[in-house]
Amino acid sequence: MMNGRIGFVNEVADWNINRDNLRYSPSLEYSLLDEEVNEYMEAGIIGDLVGQADALADIAVVALGGLTKLCNGNVLAVQDILLAVTAANNTKSCTKDSKGKITKPDNFVGPERMIRDILNDC
Repeated sequence: MMNGRIGFVNEVADWNINRDNLRYSPSLEYSLLDEEVNEYMEAGIIGDLVGQADALADIAVVALGGLTKLCNGNVLAVQDILLAVTAANNTKSCTKDSKGKITKPDNFVGPERMIRDILNDC
């Protein structure tokens, strides 16, 4: 896919690598994300924009940390997974459903095959 590193991805990976924090545990990742999503909801209920921004950033950091662990610290694999998802999302339509969600065309192909190939190389 793409050679090089994305700074933010690298920062999150380095944080986990420097703390010997590369053991992937789905239940731990779920718990960490659940905590951050709850903080986001709580901030949203009271209209705290700073709290919402902080929680959304924490969700991104925790998710990237989970991907880093899933890829055994391979930053390029994390980057390639993100690019695979983005590439698939870019094939979605420009229309929204009644809930405001961007719709998928009938011939939409998700990123799962690409992700499987990337993970097999980790």
